[in-house]
Amino acid sequence: MNIKVPSFISLNSFVLTSILVIFIISFSNFANLRAPLIVVHFTLFYLLVMYKHQIVIMNKSLIAIFFLVLFVVIQSIIFQGSLLIIVQSIALVLFLFFTSQIALAEGKSFYYKEQYKTLSKTLLILLPFFLISFNSWSDFRQPGLFRNPNITSHLSVMILPFILLGMDQKKYKTLAVIIVILITTVTASRSAVLAFSLGLLTYIFVTVFPKSNFFTLFVLLLSVLGISIYSVEIAEWVSGNFSGLASSSDSRLLDTGYNGRDILMQLALDRFKSQPMLGLGFDGVKFDFGGHELGTHNGLVEILIKFGIIGTFIFTLFCLSLIWMTSKHNARFKAATIMSLATIFSLSTNSSTFFVLNYLAIYPILLVYLGYRVQDESYKLQNETRRELLVEH
Repeated sequence: MNIKVPSFISLNSFVLTSILVIFIISFSNFANLRAPLIVVHFTLFYLLVMYKHQIVIMNKSLIAIFFLVLFVVIQSIIFQGSLLIIVQSIALVLFLFFTSQIALAEGKSFYYKEQYKTLSKTLLILLPFFLISFNSWSDFRQPGLFRNPNITSHLSVMILPFILLGMDQKKYKTLAVIIVILITTVTASRSAVLAFSLGLLTYIFVTVFPKSNFFTLFVLLLSVLGISIYSVEIAEWVSGNFSGLASSSDSRLLDTGYNGRDILMQLALDRFKSQPMLGLGFDGVKFDFGGHELGTHNGLVEILIKFGIIGTFIFTLFCLSLIWMTSKHNARFKAATIMSLATIFSLSTNSSTFFVLNYLAIYPILLVYLGYRVQDESYKLQNETRRELLVEH
């Protein structure tokens, strides 16, 4: 029996329903549904998209994903952790594969049927609603639509590249940027402001220099990482030289402290030293800090702890493959994708981003594979046209 896949199953609906899932689980009554909802959402869309297209598209970057899955399986066997942790770790790595296949399968429709323009307009309409707060947070911060200032602001900066991708008129691009500035200001998220600023600068750079190659993009993203890692030290220097700016405002955005994250970082690095090669697995990144269970608030350090040197090396190769694929994008996709990558790498120095149950790191990976699929198809069409011309002559 043939089952017809609903027409609304597409890359657009995947992105939009991911936002809906985040909204649902932001309410405390539904917080326990976080894991099952996200897992079902990923798995269901992957299966439906694969059934719709009846194809598995191979890509060199999938080799890194394969070895990462293999590493996690071996690590789980060695550590013999709880079944839940083992399943979670394998599932989170498999999400990379699911994401790649959804994007590669839907890439042609997304671009040639101009679905990316529809998605861009829809997200721009939704974006102002992020400013709505259903609950209070503090005198200096509003939580926004998703009931948490960091979640609201981080999500807004991560969907901005999708909006810019489909907008042709500068006035709408400017409007989207202004709305995100308002969101990050209202939520007073320093990590979001930093990531947004650096992401926007990379977008402008690649827009001006659309032929930027792999090396240029690599240096660009490395610079973003460096600035983000030393952002507190840079802020302290700015505050010391322009003390009047900080003293004249009570804004949290001008606070130059670590808020205890430096202590968590040191605890994390000390724990890493106990098992540097294989890492400590997915249950090794939680810390009892003042009676509360906290993470490191640093996605890069968490990868080091979870995977160790071996797994981190494999993940680094995967990231390099993402940058290489981005260097092959056309001008439109390259600017949006490099902005998305810069934003997620910046956020990773201040929050948990990779291999956690959220979509933040998934959005740039979608753009990487979508843009590469589009460029790959364009290359094939050009070759076919050349062959036809040669036959005619």
